[in-house]
Amino acid sequence: MEKKEITCDSCGSALRIAEGGGRAVCPYCGRTYILEEKAEGGMRGILARVQERAGVVAANFGLNRQRTAADAFGADGREEERRLLSSAKTQNGELTEYRGTASGEAVRVPDEIASVRKKAAYKNQMVGRVSFAPGVKKIGKRAFSRCAQLMRVRMEGVTDLGTKAFANCPALSEVTIASFIPNIGRKVFAHCPRITRVILPRNMEPSVSRLFGRLAKFRIEFIFFEN
Repeated sequence: MEKKEITCDSCGSALRIAEGGGRAVCPYCGRTYILEEKAEGGMRGILARVQERAGVVAANFGLNRQRTAADAFGADGREEERRLLSSAKTQNGELTEYRGTASGEAVRVPDEIASVRKKAAYKNQMVGRVSFAPGVKKIGKRAFSRCAQLMRVRMEGVTDLGTKAFANCPALSEVTIASFIPNIGRKVFAHCPRITRVILPRNMEPSVSRLFGRLAKFRIEFIFFEN
């Protein structure tokens, strides 16, 4: 029987079918699909969403095999760094203020900035994606909280993450933490109801509740990797 190629709704790339056949992942942008939901709507779609939520809970409590996935920050980030610096204020290696210039823009905090000041991008109405280079070690309290368009966050070398640093971001859907963070404030991602997927090191599993709330494992898909 001829196999029909299934493509990603976001970027058009061919999806890879995960082990077991019920889930597919886009190798380019990392988006995941429940195959029944993608193929059909109506009641079967509703049932597929229920099955997906059950699968999230099972995976998060160790009842399924570990899965890994890539996030969507694959480029070197040079253009995103220039974009941030063009509209940011810095002082002695600290990002003191960033407001942005274009709606939904993607930016990267470069290695030469070691810390992000408290409320540096508070209520930023422009930023859509932000990543932090390995040299960025500290993100202050409420640094990117109440950012209305912020959808994706990636941290590579942060060691000190302030209280409510990304709280109250209504559009935030995906978070990637590439290395262990020893110092974590409270309610870092509080009141971010659209977060559906988080990629982080296995040794940060005990910090999930502190970062995302007590019931996080029942509503968010956590993808752990060994570091």
